[in-house]
Amino acid sequence: MSAVPLPWCLAFGGVAALLVVLHVSALGTSPPGLYNDEASIGYNAWAIAHYGVDEHGAHLPLFFEAFGEYKNPVYIYALAPFTWVLPLTPSVVRLPAALFGLAFCGAAAMLAWHVTRSRLATLLTLATAGITPWAVQESRLGFEVISMVALLMLALWFLARAVEDDSGTWFYWAGVALGVSVFSYTTARVFGVAIAVAMGFAFLVPSAARRLRRWWYALPPLVVAYVALAWYGISHPGTLTARYGAIGIGYDNPGIVTLVGRFAGNYATYWGFPFLVTHGDANPRHNTQFGGMLLAATLPAIVLGAAICLRRIRSDPLCRVLVLGALFAPAPAAVTAEGTPHSLRAVLMLPFLLAFSAYGWQAIAEALRSRRVVAAALGAAVLVESGGYFYDMFVQYPGRVVAWFDTGEGPSIVRAAQIAAGQHEVFLSSTLDAPYVQALFYLKPDPNAYVRDGLETLHMRVESVDAIGVDATHGDLMVLSPSDPIPSGAQVLFVDQATVGTGSPDVTRPPAQQVSLVVVAQR
Repeated sequence: MSAVPLPWCLAFGGVAALLVVLHVSALGTSPPGLYNDEASIGYNAWAIAHYGVDEHGAHLPLFFEAFGEYKNPVYIYALAPFTWVLPLTPSVVRLPAALFGLAFCGAAAMLAWHVTRSRLATLLTLATAGITPWAVQESRLGFEVISMVALLMLALWFLARAVEDDSGTWFYWAGVALGVSVFSYTTARVFGVAIAVAMGFAFLVPSAARRLRRWWYALPPLVVAYVALAWYGISHPGTLTARYGAIGIGYDNPGIVTLVGRFAGNYATYWGFPFLVTHGDANPRHNTQFGGMLLAATLPAIVLGAAICLRRIRSDPLCRVLVLGALFAPAPAAVTAEGTPHSLRAVLMLPFLLAFSAYGWQAIAEALRSRRVVAAALGAAVLVESGGYFYDMFVQYPGRVVAWFDTGEGPSIVRAAQIAAGQHEVFLSSTLDAPYVQALFYLKPDPNAYVRDGLETLHMRVESVDAIGVDATHGDLMVLSPSDPIPSGAQVLFVDQATVGTGSPDVTRPPAQQVSLVVVAQR
């Protein structure tokens, strides 16, 4: 977009600045606290950056063993350099997520430009990417999944560039982005194969094969990624598939009819209006509960864009990739039975939906060029809905979800450790949510010492309340959940409390209830 007129420069600059503010503001408070998965990712990134090993002593591992699963490396290695220069805090753990989210927005805009050559459609796609609840939520959590979303969106942009002039270089970079995405989030391991199949169908038809002779440049990086993945799987049997055995739709060994029925039902759920527009993911960690995963006001652009791509599917190879990719995208989520609909596993859909919106916004802009009242009404609807969403996210959402993000657990452990001052033991109740990883995150012990001595390197232990009552001696500290009985002979030192909301995203019902999060006592 060379020689862009000043008004357009100001428009793009203003939207970009607004998106930066929305993505990086209040990372430590909305959501509040620090969920145990974020704490695990944060400590392992810090340990890798400072000691070259993870919490289990593995040197620069490809995958990171956590509690009951293995975490993917892209986000952890992206976070590690930040811990060299910034303190390890919830905001810092979530900072790469915000940056990946902004990269997703930028890639969506560049894709829009290459498929529409419309500044207005590009601007509207950039704004849509930045205010879509699905993308915003993933950009505010220190989870691995947003790295996959950004890499997939980059791959689609590179494909759009490559299709323009049969550029082997851009096809290759699309393959690199897809190959790296295999190590970004679990569902990408399956989807990498699916998108390769989609490209084969899109580029091998005679009309495209005569023009796009270098599309196969995208395949070698993907092959390398899968060779590395296979090598790891063979070297570490069961590590990459153990969790799926518990959450897959075949967990109870059903018959083929039941299995197909479960898959079809799940697949339809992900394309359903309730999930996409009105209710979203029921887990408040994955969705603020303000509405669905998309803004209703942007749905016309997405639906219209999908219809345009379907109409062009025989003539436009990129449209074939987008349609096939969108159809494949919910499949990895649909083969799981736990937490359906699960927005993290289904977020593969998001880059394709945003790509559709580019085509849709172009068509809407052209149709409403002389209908300014209708255009203003649509713009007002987007502003009102997105304004309500962000108000809720920054103001009310934190109060509704304090219990969902282990709020207060880490700071209470730190305060107990300060009181103990290394002279007394600190007992962590096993009813807390993975308290060991909160202790690692906030107190940052040498991982080599932790491998050797466990939590004893911090003068801490994780035990049941009954065991704490027996083992604690005079002066020992106890970090308990509010539901734990206070052991005999112990005195409560302080209770970490928070103001929580009513559970409703209704802006007329502000948070108003005090709840206890963590109790610290001393024998």
